Amino acid sequence: MLDDTPETNMKTITLDIHPNGDVHCLYTDDVDLFALGIVTDIHKASNVEFNEAEQTWEVLSLEGKVLHTNPNREKAIDWEIEAFSPGGTHYEKRTL
Repeated sequence: MLDDTPETNMKTITLDIHPNGDVHCLYTDDVDLFALGIVTDIHKASNVEFNEAEQTWEVLSLEGKVLHTNPNREKAIDWEIEAFSPGGTHYEKRTL
């Protein structure tokens, strides 16, 4: 869930914490994940690229499928963050 509240200008980061202590989330430098323990199993989730022909920003799957478009880059990235965070439409649970 992404909450960009104008009053605080803070974004909400969703952490999926498992009973065994594993934490799953979309990586961000806004949270010091290293303070929680050893960081492992990091995977790229998607790409955000500009489509010159369409004059819009595209969120692409790693296979190149267009998942979302927006003429505003920041809004495209906000969609990507929400979609790939725990509970999002494109969040994939990984087991170690």
